[in-house]
Amino acid sequence: MPKTVNLIVVGAFLLMAGCASSSAVVTYHLLHPVAAPVEAGHWDPSTYVVVGPVELPSYLDRPQMVSRRSDHTLSVNEYQRWAEPLDEGIARTVAENLSQLTGGEKMFLYPFDAPKASATMQVFMDVVRFDTDEAGKAVLDVRWGLKNGKRETLLTRHTSLSGVVDGEDQPARARALSRLVAEFSRDVARTLVNPE
Repeated sequence: MPKTVNLIVVGAFLLMAGCASSSAVVTYHLLHPVAAPVEAGHWDPSTYVVVGPVELPSYLDRPQMVSRRSDHTLSVNEYQRWAEPLDEGIARTVAENLSQLTGGEKMFLYPFDAPKASATMQVFMDVVRFDTDEAGKAVLDVRWGLKNGKRETLLTRHTSLSGVVDGEDQPARARALSRLVAEFSRDVARTLVNPE
């Protein structure tokens, strides 16, 4: 009989341990637009801008937030996640930033078919790196370009940005990445206004 009691007690402890570990709270994060109001330069308000597609490396194509360790390995945080697919979050944030920077209201997410005979620009992105590291550095490295309404590539660019994470928690990391997306959006806005 004591052996049966011991098994029941051990089973109860294992069950409680399992419940405790599964009760960890998952926190969801969003990228936020942080671009300043309208930049100098001529902007045709009738222009449609389609933002996307955004291509991600496989290590980022997941809901969990990813950070780099100093030994070039990755840390995937199971309990800190993006609230939306990261490619969609980047496209949405760039579109919102561009709207603020240019004063343009016709910013749409890919796929979107603009009305025929309208002036259209498409911003496409291939993200090489978008993460933070243990030293408190945030990095955005992206190859991008513009297409016209005929889907002809007008230009391609490579932008590499870095910034400081102003804190050690995950919200600080999300804020730092949002600031980099805003800085990237300013580069795109300047190019949209003067694509030469």
